Parts: sequence; structure tokens; C-alpha cells
Amino acid sequence: MVYSIDAVLQPYVTKFLEEAMIRNVNVPAMNLDMRFDNLSFEECGHFVQKKNGQRVVVINPGCWQNVPAQNREALVFHELGHCFLTRAHRDDVLPNGAPASIMNSVGNGAYQPCIYPIDGDTTCNKTARRSYYVDELFNHKTPVPAWGK
Repeated sequence: MVYSIDAVLQPYVTKFLEEAMIRNVNVPAMNLDMRFDNLSFEECGHFVQKKNGQRVVVINPGCWQNVPAQNREALVFHELGHCFLTRAHRDDVLPNGAPASIMNSVGNGAYQPCIYPIDGDTTCNKTARRSYYVDELFNHKTPVPAWGK
């Protein structure tokens, strides 16, 4: 089995593991090969569980370069959610129309600051939403936050 993480991706993997530990979720950080490759040209990221238990996460370098830092974290967390938490895509929305999960297949940067107001949010800074999305990643029964109602 291989444990190999691209140096650029390692801080995000480390943060994912820290967030898991905070929430008392055991994540066996082994058998992971995470790298940049154009194999994932249709998506920003892709996870494959091989027959021998090896986990492979491939991140599209072009996509990575063109998104804000919050989207990068969300992308890595999303793929590791598939990889270690066996989370499937979840495309439902909260009552206010925001994605219910970081595991959504749209990959719209649910907690990034945006350039122009959307969803009636005049401040357009959604970084405070991160805690909900990370909580929900590790526990899909996390209640709807006040901002999502």
C-alpha cells in the first residue's frame, strides 16, 4: 500500500485529520495516494478505491489553480469525505437554498467569500458557514444552522 500526498495538498489533508480528531472521528490515514493529474479533466477531483484497499484521489491542476483557497479546502475535504467517511454526494439544499452539504456534486464553494451578492446575502462573505459544513461532513445529522433557515 502507498501513502503519498503531494506537498501542496498535505496541509489540507492534515487539516482534515485535525477536524476529524476534534469531532472524535477516527480516520485511518493510510493507503492514500493523493496527487495532481489531468486524469480528472471533467471534474476538479476524483476518488477511486482500488480492489486492494488503496485509496487514490486525483485533483485537476487547472481547476485547483483557478479557485479560491476556501474552495481548495472544500475540494480536498469533499474527496476525503468519499475516501475515508464513505460519504456519497448529497445535493439537497437547506431551506434558504444553500447546499446542505460540502458533499454536493456542484462544487460551488459553499463557504467562500464571493465577488458579488448571491442568495440575498448582501455581505457576500460566507466563511462563517465553514463550521457547519465541516460538522456536517463528519456527522450528516448536523442540524440546520440559523443562517440556513
